Amino acid sequence: MTHRGNSRGWWPGVVASERRVQMSIFLPKLTIADGEWLARTLPGLQRNARPEPQSVRVEDVSLRYRTGRLGIADALDATAALLEPFAAAGAVLERRGEWFISDDDDDDDELFETEQPVGLKDAPDQDLLVSARVVVDAAAEDGGAAALYWVAVALTSS
Repeated sequence: MTHRGNSRGWWPGVVASERRVQMSIFLPKLTIADGEWLARTLPGLQRNARPEPQSVRVEDVSLRYRTGRLGIADALDATAALLEPFAAAGAVLERRGEWFISDDDDDDDELFETEQPVGLKDAPDQDLLVSARVVVDAAAEDGGAAALYWVAVALTSS
């Protein structure tokens, strides 16, 4: 009879729990240029790896748009186009009806959840600013989720 050494947690017929990555990354001040960068970068970074279903979610979407330059429908369409690369890469997007919408006349300084909220008055070259939270709850070996995680991290440093 063979005796196994001290293999902590090992029992015949029991699979060890998998390692998981659980992170939440807040992305303030996303612009149309960020969406274009995502569309160019994600396919090459991700290659054929797709995240497991529901392992990456984009939620808490908030948008601020400049009235007179964009209508509300145009702002929603532009936000959807900005976030589309996440969906194309396999992330689950929050439903459009759940997005928080603010125009440049609103005084809602908590829109971007930062100590120093950035409004459109502080970004005169932008007609739309979007914030979102990327939530990752994936197996450590999930390459598709890892690609989405790393582009989210890259967006926080730009």
